[in-house]
Amino acid sequence: MAKLLPPEWLDELKSRSDIVDVISRYVPLKRNGREFVGCCPFHHEKTPSFFVYPDSQSYHCFGCKESGDTIKFLSKYENLGFIETVERLANSANMPMPEMGDTNAQEIARKKQERTLILSALKDAARYYFSNLNSTHPQALKARQYIEKRKLTRESVVRFGIGCSLDFDSLLVYLKGKGYTLDILKKAGLVGENGGRIFDAYGKRLTFPLISKDGDVVGFSARLLEDKELAKYKNTINTPVFNKSEMVFAINLLKKLRDNQRASGAEYDGLNNLIIVEGQIDVITMHEFGFTNTVACLGTALTPMHARKLKQFSENIVLLLDGDGAGRKAALRSIDVLRNSALNVRVATLPDGYDPDEYLRKFGAEEMRKLIDNATEGIEYKIDVLAKTYDLNEPSTRAKFVHESLVVLKRLDNQSEQDVYLPIVHKYSETPIDILRMDLANIDEQEKSYFEREDDEDTTQNIEPEKEVKKDNYTLADLFILASILYNKEYARDVDTAGLVFTDMGLNQSYEYIMKTRDNGGTPSLGGLYSYMEVDSSTPLLRELVKYEFLPDDFPDLTLRSYVLKNRERSLKMKRDNAQTACKNATDSETRNQYLREAFEINKELELLKKDMEKLNTECAARKVLTSKQKQKRTQEE
Repeated sequence: MAKLLPPEWLDELKSRSDIVDVISRYVPLKRNGREFVGCCPFHHEKTPSFFVYPDSQSYHCFGCKESGDTIKFLSKYENLGFIETVERLANSANMPMPEMGDTNAQEIARKKQERTLILSALKDAARYYFSNLNSTHPQALKARQYIEKRKLTRESVVRFGIGCSLDFDSLLVYLKGKGYTLDILKKAGLVGENGGRIFDAYGKRLTFPLISKDGDVVGFSARLLEDKELAKYKNTINTPVFNKSEMVFAINLLKKLRDNQRASGAEYDGLNNLIIVEGQIDVITMHEFGFTNTVACLGTALTPMHARKLKQFSENIVLLLDGDGAGRKAALRSIDVLRNSALNVRVATLPDGYDPDEYLRKFGAEEMRKLIDNATEGIEYKIDVLAKTYDLNEPSTRAKFVHESLVVLKRLDNQSEQDVYLPIVHKYSETPIDILRMDLANIDEQEKSYFEREDDEDTTQNIEPEKEVKKDNYTLADLFILASILYNKEYARDVDTAGLVFTDMGLNQSYEYIMKTRDNGGTPSLGGLYSYMEVDSSTPLLRELVKYEFLPDDFPDLTLRSYVLKNRERSLKMKRDNAQTACKNATDSETRNQYLREAFEINKELELLKKDMEKLNTECAARKVLTSKQKQKRTQEE
């Protein structure tokens, strides 16, 4: 298989895309000798364990074991495909993309052109909807009346690009007239189909363009203007350019706010906080009243991808959600997602029956600011909710409150953090803190909290879980071998990995890439593998390989050598089984004897391999003894 991108071009791109510069756009980093350190963006931690190494242009987290280069970081953080990641880095580095000499290059070019057309169609649709507001059409009048009723200013209409669809047909006519094909309009999520009739997917609705951080219109959220038995809000379906699980409404304005602060010349270390509300109108009203750091997540459950995008702007989040039961549940679900992304979370509780828009228009910005300033820290909010759930005057239910609160605290990172919240549990239950601490130690870490059980009861959709890839010992060995080489582990440099056989097609192709790169005097890497083949559309095992996480191992060189032997053992056993099968099926004695001799010779090789494994086990045991003695000696000296 030919390479998609020239390796020398990729090396030049990486050299121009300094990893410290790239990662510091997303994670605050501090110099630590020759390295830089910060809190890992891929798991929750308070003590920094995420290291960036300028010398090797790589990163590694000692907490979650995530590691890689500039390309992998940007791809994982922004949830981008390889080519899209490379294009973004190339644009930043002012490097033109090279011609891709690969049989798949034509398909990649086609997808890129399709994406460009989809974004263009969405942009033209947004302009068309916006222009409709000035129409004399009755539907435009309804849209303007609704905007007036919600007291949205003309400035907000322009700033957020609010528009409207007049009917179910005119958008299609307009966009076809601009040369867009029906296929592109379908892929953009702009049109629907029913009984052979093609129609505007947001027909007769008020439209809010959904704009990416980089300023591209990627979809729409549209509100019904008439009382019908239809969903009030309709969001774009998932498309090649839009995924509702990661879309943040008004993130483009958040980026402008950040860029303006940076341009002011003051030292920038992130916005003071971000405010998350539920709906588009709430965001717009919050902006009108001066809270321009407000965003929303399209009414869908907040996801780790949302959290990752928000973390680029601030580490402090305030959840400002409706005061009803649904708002409370949304806050509770979001707390853990945000904390697991190493974000600080507070919850501002609106009075029951109010949403942010209504509260602001009735009480004003100053009262809203007080509400936000007095927001409750996330874990404390959970304990408060539990206190309101159980009758604390009854001993039995008070005991349940204590138990459920301790289950929440058990999930925290360390004892010192747990100790911060024990006084709050004590305040509600009057249980001595020493008793609470003893009970906390006995809580099962795997026990589900009250809120998780509540979520389970609410989940009624029968979503088929993604099938887990079955991995036997041989497959686990294969993944470790290839990951050790691709991540350029020092212990992998002197181990002979020639002549290995991989039964999975994707893993076998990655091995082909490794051997060809080494034959040409190069160093295999994850970025190089992506340039060699279409990883994302390959086998599940290969997709697991590129996100491989290494487990703690005192002797990884011995592990690698043993796994290489494991790979060769499987190869020999497969050859022997094939010879034995051929022997059984042979129709003449000469052929049968030939296969018998072949099976016999393979068995001899397997015996030698077994002895090599035994030697390796002996060496491993000796190292363990030596390491133990060295530790004992150090302890005695101390």
